[in-house]
Amino acid sequence: MAELFDSEFLAKLEHLCLLSQRIFRGAFRAERRSRHLGSSLEFADYRNYVSGDDPRTIDWNIYGRLDRLFVKLFEEEEDLQVSILLDCSASMAWSSGGTTKFDQARKIAAALAYIALANLDRVHLFSFDDRLNVDSGLGRGKSQFHRLLNFLTELNPTDRATALYPVIQRFTQQNRRRGLAVVLSDFFDPAGYDSALNLLRFQRFEILLVQVLDPGEIDPGFSGDFELEDCETGRRIDVNCNQSVRSAFKVAFESFQDSLKRYCLETRSGLLQAKTTDPFDDLILRVLRERRIAV
Repeated sequence: MAELFDSEFLAKLEHLCLLSQRIFRGAFRAERRSRHLGSSLEFADYRNYVSGDDPRTIDWNIYGRLDRLFVKLFEEEEDLQVSILLDCSASMAWSSGGTTKFDQARKIAAALAYIALANLDRVHLFSFDDRLNVDSGLGRGKSQFHRLLNFLTELNPTDRATALYPVIQRFTQQNRRRGLAVVLSDFFDPAGYDSALNLLRFQRFEILLVQVLDPGEIDPGFSGDFELEDCETGRRIDVNCNQSVRSAFKVAFESFQDSLKRYCLETRSGLLQAKTTDPFDDLILRVLRERRIAV
């Protein structure tokens, strides 16, 4: 993990900023423009002077022209709370050869965390499977990156199943401050994902989904008789993987992908779909911009 994030790559990440469609009231001054009015150097508007206003905000040039007192208003620059939830369930350990889904997902999580930290946003990392597990605690500023990187490095996939609803329910109960919620997962939850994500929406979080898949899940590429075992539930089934079965699998998989895309379009949620074979640098530096997830 540390080898990926050398000084040259981190310098490139510093030029990015995570996009937020909504404005959330932050707790600290930062680099993100807010509609709230404050005391930064970014001019916003004028209003009439009223008793009690700070005389230092009076625009004396306007007073000289109009013989009326106006005060200058400035845009406040506030931080955004970025909560990153990383799926550590058993299915994330899958690899058809090379990088696992979990390794790709946590590299993406680290990059998103650094982008947020470099913009003085607050970052909070969580791991989950069928329950909300350990968290990193809040971090703010680039000095916190190596602590968060160590947190991600020490995580490993569990032998438990994915259950998004109880995880998101627990998360929203523990985290009342709204912000950007990033969920990194394959979203292979037998109970579905929409009810869980709707909990985030109802609590007025902005949502970014990062779906990480292995090419072997998209096209298994094998045929014959097999006994398949679900790595999360242990359930086994016998399958004759002939052409009709592979065609049916392709239809079901594409339907699942289309439903996730449709959900994000209808709810105006962000979606990044990545494969374990996608070059990491290209995925972060180019694809994030193209998908309007970062600028």
